[in-house]
Parts: sequence; structure tokens; C-alpha cells
Amino acid sequence: MSDESIAADAAIDGDAVLRSHDVAEFAGTTPRALRHYHQIGLLSEVPRDSNGYRRYSARDLVRVLRIRQLAAGGVPLRKIGTLLDQGTQSQDSLLAELDRELRAEVERIEAQRKVMAELRRRFAQTARFNGGEGPSVTQQFDQDVWTLVTASGDIDADTAASIQDVLQSEAVAERIAAWHPEFERLEAQAHVDEASAERLVGQMVSFVETVTEATGITPFDEAKPIAGLIEGMQDDAFSPAQQQVWSRFLAAMETRWGAGSDSAEGGSEPAFE
Repeated sequence: MSDESIAADAAIDGDAVLRSHDVAEFAGTTPRALRHYHQIGLLSEVPRDSNGYRRYSARDLVRVLRIRQLAAGGVPLRKIGTLLDQGTQSQDSLLAELDRELRAEVERIEAQRKVMAELRRRFAQTARFNGGEGPSVTQQFDQDVWTLVTASGDIDADTAASIQDVLQSEAVAERIAAWHPEFERLEAQAHVDEASAERLVGQMVSFVETVTEATGITPFDEAKPIAGLIEGMQDDAFSPAQQQVWSRFLAAMETRWGAGSDSAEGGSEPAFE
């Protein structure tokens, strides 16, 4: 061993006996992670032995363990150094702030889980209705519109939940069954006769009336930007026969719930404001 190597080993603190892989194994991490901690300043540089390997003390290991605990608790690495180096009072303040951030993150995740649960419910419902097959064009349009108005925030979660509860009720299910299958069958047709169109529109309006009475929520405002998006989607999704029925349905809706109608003046809450 050279004089330089002997001097390097002698300069190492007697407590600095752990190598990178030892510390990593104790802390449940990797030597690469330790190098990253050094690079970003979470770990101070430690002595190296004559072969160039870092040597860590028990105190260094404790700091690594604390880093790992905080990181596992959701604390960003960029904040861990400040947290470890502050006094107890400052640490408590920072931890309280981090706790608030984590609560907000939990709320965001819970909201996402509700969306996922709703999507799964709707997909399962469609699969049962179609005997395990994918959604029809009309059903896909329904799902896309619902995603648009809920995920965009045009209606809040409570309103969406209220509507869903009503749609799953027996009375409303009967109203849907009265017109939706027949409307779907128009997907492949270019024309619908006058009597069929009028009957379908009447059933569709009756369905909306039932939902409105149950929720106190009137149809969306056609002046809103989202109405234009939905109109564009319907142009792509509906067949000419469905377009004929839908145009009449929208006209009936305007007569029933438009700005100048008696229903609009009655004070029901618009669904998409």
C-alpha cells in the first residue's frame, strides 16, 4: 500500500466504516440513490478510502433512513433537506404544510377514483345491455357527452351524482327503454317517417321531464360553449334519420325550457351553468 493510501485511510473517521452497498442495504435503497442524494445535497460528501469508495458513519446511515422515511411519507426530495436541517419548531410548521398538501392530493386521488368507478359502471352497464359487446354509436355518444359535461366541470360532482341516481331509478329506466332502443335502431337509416319521429320526440321529452322533476335541474343552456361542442359531436355520431329526430327534439326542448318559456321562468336550476 502506498503512503498516500495509508494517509487516506488514516484520515477516515473511525465511525465511517460502512460502504455504499452496506448503507443501501440497511436503508432499503440502492447505491445509485445514495449518489443522487449526494448530487442534490441531501447527503454531505463523506470520506473516501484508498480505493476511492465512500465510507459512511452510523450518523450518515441515520440521515439516509430519515430521508427514506420522509420520502415514503410523500415529502418531495427538494424539501427533505430543509426539513432535516431545521429546528423542531420549523420542522413542525413544514410538516403541517406538507400534511395539507398530502390531504389535497388524497382528495384529488379520491375524485379520480370516483371518475374511474363511474366509467367502469357505465362500461359494465353497456356491456350487459349489449350482451357483452361494445357500445353502439349512440351509446358511445351518450358516454362521450357525459364525460364532456362532468370532466370539464360544467356540472359539479354532486349534480352528476344526483342525475345518476335518478337515471338508475325504475321510473326513469322505463322512460329510457321507451325511446332509446328505437333511436339506436335509426343508426343505419337515412330517413324516418313523420309519425315515428313525432312519437320518439314525445317520448324523449317525457324522459327529460321525468329527470327534471326528480332532480330540479333543467336542460343545459344552448348558448354555452359546451353546447356547441356537443352539437359537433352529434353531427359526427348521428345518422341522417337520427339527426331528423334530434333536431325536432331540440326544438321541443327550446319550446319547453327555453329562455322565454314558462318552465324557464319557474326557477329550476340549469344543469350546466
